[in-house]
Amino acid sequence: MQTNENKIQNALIDIINGLKQSMRVAMHQHNVSLSPLYFIVMKHIDEDEQCTAIKLASKLQKDKGQITRLIKELEVQELLTREPNTKDKRSFFLSLTRKGKNCYKTLEKHDIEALQVMMQGLSDEQIAAFIEIANTMAANLAEHNQQAPH
Repeated sequence: MQTNENKIQNALIDIINGLKQSMRVAMHQHNVSLSPLYFIVMKHIDEDEQCTAIKLASKLQKDKGQITRLIKELEVQELLTREPNTKDKRSFFLSLTRKGKNCYKTLEKHDIEALQVMMQGLSDEQIAAFIEIANTMAANLAEHNQQAPH
């Protein structure tokens, strides 16, 4: 018999895997030779006018080396540019190129469609309850992880 912990874990894994698969399909359909993680990176860059590699690493909970590699790949594909930070010579502000914005907006449409499909058959109240519960769970984990010895 599965515990509630197992059921929650399995449900979350299924949701995340389903969303990743939807993004892989969308990327393949639009000849974007990147993984879904790149979409998430592009999303954060698009939403933050002063996005830096350090901010991305913190937000995505990835090491700076991995973020640096992702940024370089986006630059190679001409989806991203780096502009010097005049206040901190060691960092750069990241922004999407026109090609990057177009790519991101196309993928974002597919992401929204996948999210809408995921919510089919749920009432507004159920969705609001899910969001509240998920946010509480995330906050509980964040607090727990801050208290854990590093």
